[in-house]
Amino acid sequence: MTEKKTIPPVVHLSYSKGDLIIKEGDYGISIYKIFKGHVRIFKKSNNTIIPLATLVRGEVFGEMTFFNFLLEPRSASVEAIDDVELEVWHPARLTEEYKAMPAILRYITQQTLNRLLRMNRVIDELTARKRQSKEERITAEKKSNKRRYFRKNFGQECNYRSATHSSHVDLHGVIKDISPMGLGVEVIERNAMNFNHNLGNQLKISFQLPSGSSINEVAIIKSVKKSKVPGCLFLGLEFSNISKDALKQIGFFMMS
Repeated sequence: MTEKKTIPPVVHLSYSKGDLIIKEGDYGISIYKIFKGHVRIFKKSNNTIIPLATLVRGEVFGEMTFFNFLLEPRSASVEAIDDVELEVWHPARLTEEYKAMPAILRYITQQTLNRLLRMNRVIDELTARKRQSKEERITAEKKSNKRRYFRKNFGQECNYRSATHSSHVDLHGVIKDISPMGLGVEVIERNAMNFNHNLGNQLKISFQLPSGSSINEVAIIKSVKKSKVPGCLFLGLEFSNISKDALKQIGFFMMS
């Protein structure tokens, strides 16, 4: 007499919001049915979460292992969106029912599964390509920004004053580098006694290019740090609405 195999009993489990029920890459054979709550199915690629589906009461997940008939790693993770109650089945409970299905239904089921697996592989490939394309674009933008913000060493004296205060005192500085976007200016610390040299303050700055062209523009203080020269500050300035003529003259100087 053939000994009847013992089928593991149905188990009921509870999970709290945020709990990980299945982890992508882990091995497991259990099949889950949702009795209460919602779960999110997702994949992870280089710390980027890719949502695949949200399942609700009555829906089943983890069934891919059963239909694959192979012990393979879980293809996706499952997380509890809120408090969740699950019914957990051992695949042996479904084996006899599956074998009893008409051959045509088993064939259709297997074909559908194969299409789903192919789709998952395509999603993985497209995600990897998209991520690579994004990384390449970011790298290109960084290189572009470096070209755009290239600063040329200068060493030219300049005068500046507050663009927002009533003080008409001209203060002295030395432009250490220049670009069409802004300036790096070295000033003595005691200049700050006349008005604040704080981030965001606007300065009217005047200087002359080697060509003899005079530049008179408003610039915003974007950075303030100690200079290598004792008793001095180094101001990072960004032009505010620079005139077309000034931009052209600085551009010519940058190319010289």
